[in-house]
Amino acid sequence: MREYPPPRRVIWPMLLLFLGANLYSIDRAIVGVLAEPIRKSFAIGDAQMSLLLGLAYSLLSAVLGLGLGWLVDHRTRRTLVSGAIALWSVATIGCGLAPDFKSFFVARMLVGLGEAAIAPAALSLVADFFPPERRGRGMAIYFIGASIGSGLSSVIPGAILRHGLALHLPIIGGIEPWRSAFVLCGLAGPLLSLLLLTVQEPERQSRPLDKDATSTRISVKLGLLWQDRAVIVPLFLGFCLFYVALLGITLWTAPFLGRRYGLAIADFSGALGLMLLITGVGGYVSSGLLADSRLSRGAAGRIPLLAALPLLGLPATFATFAPSYPVALLLLGTIGLAMPMINVTMNTTLQDILPNEMRGFGAAMLGLSSSIIAGAGGPWIIAMAGKAAGDLGHAFMLVGIPFLCAACGCFALAWRARLKQSERT
Repeated sequence: MREYPPPRRVIWPMLLLFLGANLYSIDRAIVGVLAEPIRKSFAIGDAQMSLLLGLAYSLLSAVLGLGLGWLVDHRTRRTLVSGAIALWSVATIGCGLAPDFKSFFVARMLVGLGEAAIAPAALSLVADFFPPERRGRGMAIYFIGASIGSGLSSVIPGAILRHGLALHLPIIGGIEPWRSAFVLCGLAGPLLSLLLLTVQEPERQSRPLDKDATSTRISVKLGLLWQDRAVIVPLFLGFCLFYVALLGITLWTAPFLGRRYGLAIADFSGALGLMLLITGVGGYVSSGLLADSRLSRGAAGRIPLLAALPLLGLPATFATFAPSYPVALLLLGTIGLAMPMINVTMNTTLQDILPNEMRGFGAAMLGLSSSIIAGAGGPWIIAMAGKAAGDLGHAFMLVGIPFLCAACGCFALAWRARLKQSERT
């Protein structure tokens, strides 16, 4: 096994990955915050809006996700991350300039494609920057960037709408404030993309003894994952079920607050951003330490933590009963706290149990699964449940409770399977 790079060589690439996660989270979540002005501008209903929130973002990443994972395992990851950031940033600007629903849908697909590449590549890089005993903290550093981006995805458009900032662009002329938010949020990406080209690609660590793991054939990689299906299938399914509840609730949070309490986006965007920042950073810091603690050193590793963490999000499903929007934010913040803890624990587990040449593919497979089940399904099922129940708040409860509990059950099955594996070895 090769030596891991010294800490001083990790600072610069981790800073850039941190900023990349920041931009990724802003450009992903901004659609949910601006859902109401987008919906009104395009004269569409909740069902069509759910397609922009979910399916549009997930479609190309679902179709091409495994190919991206293959590239992560067999090509230069630094270049892949650089290109991905450039693609989604330009596409985010395209969202702001889209004249109608169809063109916005296409631009949003390109955002999803670009962002589908960064997680497998970044997590594979982090795994080669940090040894296993410090890998949870390395993952947490990367994901903290995403949590800060989640907070800014509310604060930035809220400030733009509050001040009525309408950009005047050459040829195009003046554009609405919500469109200005997309354009401004997409501008920083190309510069970061160029800076990433200064990063030295690290040596790949933990090379496997099994020659099949080094195969470039996708069918072989799928076969290796299937060999470990007793652990992998419930592990992936639990993650996807949690994300159905998470994305369904978080992407509809801004419309819920606006409709339930009669508020404009500018009225709650600051508080929402602060809540996302506190829960995200707090969750990632604590999860990084927890994932590297003695609690995670048993025969099943970190999987027992996964079996309990979805329960942290249950209070969010009762937000509709909150007497005021600050109380609703406190309840909704619980699923925002669970999310980073599950992200770090799940991704660290995956990087630990897979050989190096399978890590990018495994992360891409997880992204593919969550894109199909949660990315497209979460916002849509909330929209449909909201239509049946009469409001989004009750939809949070009808969808959130069963999906969060089912996620715990799936992780428990993976825990049991992992224990059986350890007994055999």
